[in-house]
Amino acid sequence: MRHEALALFEQGLKSRYDLDVIVGIDEAGRGALAGPVYAGACAITDPSGTMFINDSKLLSQRQREQAFELLPAHALFATGSSTAAEIDAQGILHATYKAMEKALLLLLPEVRERWGTGARIGVVIDGPLLPPFLEAEEKLIAMAIIDADATVLSVAGASIAAKVSRDAAMRAMARHVHGYGFEGNFGYGTHEHIEALRVKGPSGEHRRTFVVKQLAETEELPLGRTTHPDPRKHR
Repeated sequence: MRHEALALFEQGLKSRYDLDVIVGIDEAGRGALAGPVYAGACAITDPSGTMFINDSKLLSQRQREQAFELLPAHALFATGSSTAAEIDAQGILHATYKAMEKALLLLLPEVRERWGTGARIGVVIDGPLLPPFLEAEEKLIAMAIIDADATVLSVAGASIAAKVSRDAAMRAMARHVHGYGFEGNFGYGTHEHIEALRVKGPSGEHRRTFVVKQLAETEELPLGRTTHPDPRKHR
């Protein structure tokens, strides 16, 4: 969707619900085999000159990183995350919602400082359902919109914040969890990543009860063996 349409759709939501500002929320990493799931929350402060904002899936890695560098001049944003261990313990849906809640709670004080404590704040989440933490929130006007990252400017901004932040976290992880290619695949199930799992088994950063466990039933992955980095090599 063209940038003008993203901005117009968001302005239409603000007018329809008499909102002062919209906070968009989106996630990144939900379908990965390893690493955290991230969520971004974003509120546009200056929509002019934001042609660089688009659904992160439609941008190249370089375009996303350039957009992330430009974002602070036009938006307030924050990110939250849930670890692979939290995903295993809570399930991916709940862990994703927790990441979204963390991002929103980090951003709301800045939003209220800028627009005032009495501002009417809308929250738009990309997806078909409202998370429980938004259903229970009486002071926010919350709505779930399918493909909101491709239709609402602030949600597109949130998708960029979440994706670029998670990619950076996975590159940092690759420096101490070797052999899986996290610096390039960011924890997703590429051929090389799955081959590494066959040989090495999962690391402590893999989601055992998520995709890896499902693969194990058909791929015979060595789940009984977990690789851990040697701390003596990374002091």
